[in-house]
Amino acid sequence: MAKQIKTGIPGLDELIYGKGEAPGGLPEGRCVLLLGGPGSGKTIFGLQFLYEGATEYKEPGVFVALCESPEEIRDNALQFGWDLRKLEKEGKLLIVDARPVSVTEAGYIVPTRELFQGEKIPFSRLVKLISDEVTKIGAKRLVLDSMNVLTLQYESDFYVRQGTLGLIQALSRIGCTTLLTCEMYETRKRKEVLLQEFLAHVVLVLHFIRREGVMIRAFQILKLRGSKHSMQVHPMEISDKGIVIHPKERVIEA
Repeated sequence: MAKQIKTGIPGLDELIYGKGEAPGGLPEGRCVLLLGGPGSGKTIFGLQFLYEGATEYKEPGVFVALCESPEEIRDNALQFGWDLRKLEKEGKLLIVDARPVSVTEAGYIVPTRELFQGEKIPFSRLVKLISDEVTKIGAKRLVLDSMNVLTLQYESDFYVRQGTLGLIQALSRIGCTTLLTCEMYETRKRKEVLLQEFLAHVVLVLHFIRREGVMIRAFQILKLRGSKHSMQVHPMEISDKGIVIHPKERVIEA
């Protein structure tokens, strides 16, 4: 069994069993895929994972932003009391702007060619950038938000699969516990299985579903290699302090 790290997310570690059935945590240094639909809390989950790591467990982190700007991320985190700017100044956090396009001062949309396109293997430049940033602060936690934005930069499905395989292999070797967020739309019977689900050591799901006219949040551990874990779907909420999972309760037919 790999060493387990505390996530800092209330209720989550209690769903993963360590030695002697005691609360465990995520396997250290492995890739974790976080699936969820729009508004399910994927970015919040990732930021909370990094913030708690930096403030409670002395584990610096890197957030790779592919959707929002670093400034938007910092401002949004304040609603939960997370001062990311302070952590950046202390060398405990880095936010990497890896958005595939940007807007010039003249108002033109331009691609970020220094990171995307033209590589022999997709994502190779991004992996090098991430590796450099991880080394810079001795990061132990990494969040890449999100895989969908990354894969949409390429037309060839084969090229994307090849790059995804290489990306996860590379991230598994840099010494960080890595969280990869990925969009997943809720369906009654989800038949599509993503390549990332096969490759990742851990797959977590944030459900955000409508039931009898009410939106319900729930959390599920779909896969966790090498450790016993809860097989149930548990209620989850987003409070003013971040995500809270209720391990002693369960959601039926989520």
